[in-house]
Amino acid sequence: MPLAENDRSFDIELATVPTVHRTNQRWLTDLKYRLPTRYLAAWAALALLVVVAAAFAPSSMRGPSISVVTALAGILTLAALGQMLILMIGGLDLSVPAMVAISAGIIVRYGVPGANLPVVIVLALAVAVAFSLVNGVLISLLRLNSLIVTLGTLGIASGGIGLWTGVSFSITGAAPAALTDFARTSFFTVNVCFLVAIVVAVLLGLGLSRTRAGRMVGAVGANRRAARTLGVHVLAIELGVFALAGLLYGSAGVLVASFIGTPDTSIGTPYQLATVTVAAIAGVAMNGGPGSVAPVIAASVFLQLLDQVIAIAGLPTGVGTIFQGVSLVVAVAAIAIWRALDTGARRLGRLRRTTS
Repeated sequence: MPLAENDRSFDIELATVPTVHRTNQRWLTDLKYRLPTRYLAAWAALALLVVVAAAFAPSSMRGPSISVVTALAGILTLAALGQMLILMIGGLDLSVPAMVAISAGIIVRYGVPGANLPVVIVLALAVAVAFSLVNGVLISLLRLNSLIVTLGTLGIASGGIGLWTGVSFSITGAAPAALTDFARTSFFTVNVCFLVAIVVAVLLGLGLSRTRAGRMVGAVGANRRAARTLGVHVLAIELGVFALAGLLYGSAGVLVASFIGTPDTSIGTPYQLATVTVAAIAGVAMNGGPGSVAPVIAASVFLQLLDQVIAIAGLPTGVGTIFQGVSLVVAVAAIAIWRALDTGARRLGRLRRTTS
């Protein structure tokens, strides 16, 4: 996927170095172009947490715990991938909890015994897509502020869900048994929800890097006006992104309802802060531009494993939220500092070349 100018690590003047060194430097330049340092932060954080967890909370690294962590990490990955797409086009989606809850509510309310489950699942996904497209029209077509729009639609949808279904979505308040059995299945302690998220992430990554429309997502976010000048149908790209994000949110809602078994209207609440935090840790450009799916997976596992370690340690649940907030601030600050240093280094390099 093409990267914005700020994401280019450094410029190297190859003409003045020997051929063998030139080849090595070209390889390093290409590696840093394709894998910016900020994408490695999520993997480094996860590796450090695994070491800490193994040393101080070894039970968090055992079979049953790994199954729970991978299940919740898979669900969070799907929702965070949707948030990543919105951030890539320069937006921010605060209505994620509503779309997760709407999809979960449809699964619980209409997935009664004898119901056609595939139809119910499609309905849940379609409603989430339609809801996200409403955000897209208000933000991309009418050019309203994404923060205000999604915060407003969050309130409207959350209130509407409560009036429509009540707190427990239905009389029984339970997801269909077939979906619950599926969502709780594990292979070698890795939950199927995580495997689903991996497949979706791979497909999304291929779409963003191998298709013209996918490559244009980051370009639109980096410079909307320049993309339009180059002939990119900006509105179509942005509406497509909102639709795809809604599909990802809806998928997360279906899976979380199925895994929890008896969800309520607050089921989506944790995903508002968590999805933004995951995107920040994963190095997604917060003001539009490129993003990568692999660090999103790592960041999702990091947050869920952190929650598990905190729970096993007997600490209050609020500690996890505090860590999420700190992680978000640190990640955003680190990206800003990295960009400032990178810009300064490139300017210094240009100055040296012009004076030599």
